Parts: sequence; structure tokens; C-alpha cells
Amino acid sequence: MYDVIIIGSGISGATFASKISKHAKTLLIEAQDYQKEIPLRTNIFPEHNKPFIKEEIDWDDKTIFPSTHTKSNYMSDEYNGILDSTEFGIPLGNVSYTENLIRKLIDLFEQQSGSFKSSEKISKINRHNDYLELINNKGESYSTKLLVLATGSRGFELQRSLGFGVPDSYTGVYLHLFGEEDKINENLDVNYTFLINPKISQNGPFFFNKGVERVSAGYLGEKGQSKEEIISKLERILKNYKPIQPIVNGLSYNLSNVVVGEISKHPIKKFSSDRVLVLGEAAGIVTSFFYEGLLPGVACADIASNTVKPLFEKGSSFSGAELLKYDQEVKRVLFTYFKNGDALEYLLYNDGSYVKTLWRLYTKLLMENRTCRKYIYEAYINHDLSKHITSNDRYVGEKLFGMLPALSKITLSPRFFRAMLM
Repeated sequence: MYDVIIIGSGISGATFASKISKHAKTLLIEAQDYQKEIPLRTNIFPEHNKPFIKEEIDWDDKTIFPSTHTKSNYMSDEYNGILDSTEFGIPLGNVSYTENLIRKLIDLFEQQSGSFKSSEKISKINRHNDYLELINNKGESYSTKLLVLATGSRGFELQRSLGFGVPDSYTGVYLHLFGEEDKINENLDVNYTFLINPKISQNGPFFFNKGVERVSAGYLGEKGQSKEEIISKLERILKNYKPIQPIVNGLSYNLSNVVVGEISKHPIKKFSSDRVLVLGEAAGIVTSFFYEGLLPGVACADIASNTVKPLFEKGSSFSGAELLKYDQEVKRVLFTYFKNGDALEYLLYNDGSYVKTLWRLYTKLLMENRTCRKYIYEAYINHDLSKHITSNDRYVGEKLFGMLPALSKITLSPRFFRAMLM
């Protein structure tokens, strides 16, 4: 009998495992073959992530964080809305080699006597009065007092079987490009590039995250596209889309290494029930505009750990009423910050003819308006997102609305008004 079983060892599952294994007998299960390789992931790790993981990871470990994140570019076909942290103070955060971050967390978990099983898929979960029984694809079973689902977008059948809803899911594509460090720095002088073009996708951005001698790139596919169609479109973008040619020039990539998978967002109604918690992307807790999943992953793990540690100490039965604190804390800590992303998603992720123009004006606004840049900078570095200042987001929205031509103001004022109320 385990005290805790965690299904999924992505960022939320591995972080939670590293925290809770100091206090409980814990099993971490991963369907992929992590003993062979954890897939490469180059991400941006903003300063606001740090409070949730500072006790587990050395912020100065260059194998995990190879460089600081000092500059972001919110890019359109005409403007570069550069956010440079040196204009305001400390860096925006770090660049993360997330495969190394996850490996460090799993190593820490195992050092604390946690048990890790890779290449193992749970096919069924049975509820009993005082425990849950998990059955794997080999017919073997495990028992646990508390189950944590941290499966990202890969375990929806399990959470449905336990009575949970599932978030909205989209298909994303992800690829690494490689080159000498000098060449990458010549091509790309920012750490993070984020651009929107409805001809690429109406559901999300195209992005670049710059590491050392590697750059990750990707975009979100349209609904109904096959894997082959998404990869083919990525190839056309990399070869032909003029705004990004200076970035990809001279870099190498292999389309056989493309990763295509589901990405989820929009929170489900509840994240806990008797003896079960759902963490991070599995619960749809992902920022709706930027698809920022590392923040909710580490935040949910930290909140879940703080919720259940005292319950173990008192010999709890982990009732839904006791675990409800997890739901409440996730909403308190993250959902004020999420409001701005919800508003931007509503304005910019759709098939409206105005989207390209609106994004162009947004990037122009960031280029010209120091106060807007400062407010975005403050969101990057804020260590208490529950106190995110929504009036700052309103200011940016009002300035953007003010840049619209008169006729567009009339047409789009209802959308802006609704976005302001989110």
C-alpha cells in the first residue's frame, strides 16, 4: 500500500513527487520510457515560477537553466514589441532545459526513497472504501490512499472514469533547430519570440524559445488537421514565412524529430474528489493565451503538497471536503493572473478579419509605450500572482483600443468591453 501514487512525471507530477516523498511513501508512474530518454524541451521559465520550486532546484544550475531570460519579442509582420528586462531591473527569468529539470526532480524523488516506474501505463482504476486500486497494462495492481493525476493531455480516459471533466484539447507541433551558439545569437537576440498570424493558426501562437546551440519552435494546429498536415505546414512555415527567415537561416533541423501532441487548457470544474487530485494541464490549468504550462505545473504541485502534508500528519481519509482546499488555493493563487490571458484569447484567437491588424497594433503599442512594457515586465517577475494588478492589464487594453481606427472602435467596442470584464 502506497500513501501516494502519481500518474505522470511531467513538470507537475515530478515536482509534486519531489515535494511529497519527504513525507509519504510515494510511487511515480510514467507511460513514456524515461529511462531511455526524456524528450528535449526548451522553455521559458519566468521569475514568477521560482517561489513554487525554489526548495527543490538550484536556480543557478546551468544544466537546467543554461541562460537568463532577458528579452522577449512580441512580434508581428511589421513590428517587434521588444520587452528588455534591463530597462526595468532583474531578468524576466531563465531559459529552461525542461528535460533536465524533470530529471533532477525525479533524481531527488528517488533519493528520498520514492519509487519510479517508467514505460508503464495504468489502464484501470478501481475505487474502494478506504483506498484506490490501480491496474497497469500488464495486469499488475497497486493500492494507494491518495491518487494524483498529472497526465497532461494523455490520461483523459482515467480522469473521466473517476468522474472528472476534461479540458479543451488542441494539437500542437514542436521541433528543435540546432546551430553554433554564435550563429543562433546572430539570428536571434531575444530569448522568447511570440507571434500571431491567423493564417498559421486561429488557436494560438507561433513561437521560438532560444537555448544554447538549440532553439525550439512550434505552433498550434487547427482542429481536424492530421499529424501529417500539421508537420507539412510547419515545414512550409520554416522554409517560406518571410518574418522568421532571419531566425531560421543557417540552422539545421530534422522533421523526423517533430513532436506532435495534444495541448490542453480551460480549467475543468473541479480538481479534486475523494482521495484524488488532478494537477496542471490534466485539469486544464494552463494560461489560455500564452499556453504557459510550467507555471501552473509547479504551482499546482506546490499547492497540492501544502494541502496534503498536514492531512498525512493527522491520518486523514483524504475526503473530497478536505481536498477542496487544493481547488480553492489554485484559484486564489493563479486565476487573477489568468484573467488577462482569458481576455487576450477572446480578442485574438478566432477567425475575425481584424485579428492580424489588432496583433500588429499590440506589438506597435509595446514598442512605443514604456508603461505597457513595464506592466508586462512586472507580471513576469511577480512572486505573488494572487496579487496580480488587473488594473495594469486594463490600462494596456485601453491603450490598445485607443489605437484602433474610428470605424474599428465602433465595430470592436463590444468585444473589448466583454474582454475587460473577464
